[in-house]
Amino acid sequence: GIFSNFLKFVIPMMILAYVTMGIADLTQGAGKLLLITALLAYGSTLIGGTFSFFVADNLFPSFISSNVTEQLSKVAGVTLEPFFSISIPPILDTISAVVLAFILGLSLSALKGKTIGDTLYGTVKDFSGIIDAVLTHAIIPFLPLYVCGTFVDMTKSGKTFVILGVLWKVFLVVIAMHFILLFVQFMVAGTIGHKNPFMLIKNPFMLMKNQVPGYTTALGTQSSAATIPVNLECAKANGVSEQIRNFVIPLCANIHMCGSMITITACATAVCLMNQIPIHLGTVVPFIM
Repeated sequence: GIFSNFLKFVIPMMILAYVTMGIADLTQGAGKLLLITALLAYGSTLIGGTFSFFVADNLFPSFISSNVTEQLSKVAGVTLEPFFSISIPPILDTISAVVLAFILGLSLSALKGKTIGDTLYGTVKDFSGIIDAVLTHAIIPFLPLYVCGTFVDMTKSGKTFVILGVLWKVFLVVIAMHFILLFVQFMVAGTIGHKNPFMLIKNPFMLMKNQVPGYTTALGTQSSAATIPVNLECAKANGVSEQIRNFVIPLCANIHMCGSMITITACATAVCLMNQIPIHLGTVVPFIM
């Protein structure tokens, strides 16, 4: 619990440091790259959500019934309580951190090397170095323990067995959709980058072996922002340039939600089916957008 609060405190500062430096270090076309990245992220999210709805709408009715809600309600809200807790409110929320990083990054990119901007650039660079040290010595070493604690809590409270027993088919479909979309994205990226996307495949069931630590961390923490430090290392292992990975990964952890959108859309569809609530494309598309 303490580590979770500390992580939530650090994440906005991590976004502020990395996104600001990522944009500021772009020598030219920072605004254009930011716009292209945002459009790609949003477009990909819409595609992911729409794809998820069509799959869920066609597959879920065959194995979801109304009595599922009764079984799930038995473990709702059941969790292990900490012996004590410490409140560590974040200085900024994540969206505020992203917006501030946009303003600072674009301004520094335009002003750096001119009459103003160098002093603030040096300050932000030093701040980024501090965040690097915090990640290296405080976050990454304890992250596996945090993920372990999350699963222990779910197992001890009985949630794991009830949820998997009832919704394991939903989870399998969601994970399969994740891998399909990941595969397509790596194929597109590999084609555009003139690289072989298959060079990173470990085996047919584990696409892109260098990304596996990031994927498992995301699964355990259920937080894209908490996975930023791991994904930075994954991107480095995949040969992504420092400028691009420091710009794209912290930014897209907050605006590129295709994985979350697949899961949320599928689960929303499942909930509607459990409660016999009519659901169709006309209601789902505005929800996704």
